[in-house]
Amino acid sequence: MRGRRPGAGTRRISPGVRPGGWPFWLLVLVLLAACSKGEPRPLVVVGAPDSPRLRQVVAGLEAGLAPRPVELVTLPPYGEEGAETLRRLRAARPPLFIVLGTPVLMMLAPKEKQRPVIFAMVANPYFSHAAWDPRRPEFHQRNVTGLASPPPVAQALRQATSLFGPRTWGLLYDPQDGAALEVAQAFERTARELGLPAVMEKASGPDEDGEALGRLTARGAKVLYLPPATTAARYAPSVLALGRERRVMVVNGHPEIAEPGAILTLTLDYEALGREAAALARRVLAGESPAGIPIQETQPLRIQVDEALVRHWAGYPAPGR
Repeated sequence: MRGRRPGAGTRRISPGVRPGGWPFWLLVLVLLAACSKGEPRPLVVVGAPDSPRLRQVVAGLEAGLAPRPVELVTLPPYGEEGAETLRRLRAARPPLFIVLGTPVLMMLAPKEKQRPVIFAMVANPYFSHAAWDPRRPEFHQRNVTGLASPPPVAQALRQATSLFGPRTWGLLYDPQDGAALEVAQAFERTARELGLPAVMEKASGPDEDGEALGRLTARGAKVLYLPPATTAARYAPSVLALGRERRVMVVNGHPEIAEPGAILTLTLDYEALGREAAALARRVLAGESPAGIPIQETQPLRIQVDEALVRHWAGYPAPGR
């Protein structure tokens, strides 16, 4: 599922040169030129890390904010270069910031206390300290609001179980990957709520993946969940090969892996998420204060089913555990 590239309404500025180089001053000149001509000032979208899913969100933002122009700045997720870039962007005084990704929100929110900040593509904003209590989404930093979009792990397990019946689920994850750890916790919790047997194995590198995957199948896993974590790309080909060979069912939750082998692919719809973020930005541009807008949890879904695999597994006897 490849994301549509941002179109003509989006100018992409990536700080691939030293801090203080031309991209930052180009943005300043664009903002000032818009003011002098009486045109709407471009909206600054800051994202990290650059990825196909980020580009899908930007495509949705562009569609939802048109005809207002968008300036996309991609940052390295950590380090001094990103902090310096944000400092220069703040000095350009854009009307608001649209932030994509937890790393950027964690860098910007502690520094920017006046100008509105709208975030999206953030699974857990409470981890960023821009908000404090998921039970009270109305309490957050006064100039910050946005969309929390945790990975749809529970939806994947529920959807697959409703389609194919209860089976033993298996998950391989890297314990050194924070996103993978959060997915593992959600996976375990949801399986327990649904009464599904679930087995989990850890692998911290490519040399451990094969043995961990073998342990999952030896322990009776009939459905393997491919999590929406960066490290899952490392062992995705092996998992999907098992699906193509009809040895197990595979449910793919990774939005950037589109190889065949998954009977069900269920991910966030990142373009729809961008359109929702655009609607929120429009509210703030119209004069609504972020302080009065609770953080919203949203999980627009994209679902695909492999009909050939469905026909194969539908011919099997009643699913066993």
